[in-house]
Amino acid sequence: MKKNIYYRTVFKRSNAFKEGLLAFFLAFCSWPRLLLEVFIRKNFGERYFSLSAVMTVGGILALLPLIYLETMSRAFRSSEGMTFIGHFTTWYVYLAGFLYVSFQRYEEVKHLPSVFDFGRFSLSTGEIHPWFLDLRFSGEPATIRTIEIWLEPLGFAIGGFLLWALGQPIGLVILISSIFYSLSYAGAYHQGDHFIMDKIDEMICNEEMVSSFVEGRDASQTRGVSFYGRRPADPDTRRKLVDSFMEEDVVEAL
Repeated sequence: MKKNIYYRTVFKRSNAFKEGLLAFFLAFCSWPRLLLEVFIRKNFGERYFSLSAVMTVGGILALLPLIYLETMSRAFRSSEGMTFIGHFTTWYVYLAGFLYVSFQRYEEVKHLPSVFDFGRFSLSTGEIHPWFLDLRFSGEPATIRTIEIWLEPLGFAIGGFLLWALGQPIGLVILISSIFYSLSYAGAYHQGDHFIMDKIDEMICNEEMVSSFVEGRDASQTRGVSFYGRRPADPDTRRKLVDSFMEEDVVEAL
């Protein structure tokens, strides 16, 4: 939209570091989120849940302790067997549970309504567990935003920290995954907020363009919209320009 592009170009503040960090988390969080969400959600979208991703993550988790065992320093060679069992039993228990519930999620996806019949959103992130929806704070239910950013990863973060404190490496994996889980949803909501604000600003620009550009009213009278730049002296010419903007927007929409 021509008008909205002008206002966003002139006024919108950008934070390259923040935007880059957000893009990184959204791109990198898929696997850490997968490690947790299969335990607490179900009925994922066909294109969101990937069995190949499950097998890849499972393979990496299975190999990491073996790589650790192979690269242990000679100082611990005499007790490496006991060290390995003591540190990585919980690792493989978690891996077994992850693979088991992942195959359950895969079976759910196969039996869901077909996306080609418009029966299902193929990128659905799954259904939140009813337990979270039943939680009350001061008599009020928790919002979906609060559940996804804070409550869902909180239990994993606490459990992961406790396992890590007990010398279990899987605890650090779970703790880090819970952080990425939280940040990924925070980033998604941030993008959603800005998407809505962009649409609202676009509507305001459309509605206030005549007042701002043609009539030259102050921002206090146009919900904050101001046009910066020279304008034709003739009001009729200004109105024709606004009409041309409208026509260009219609053509672009088509």
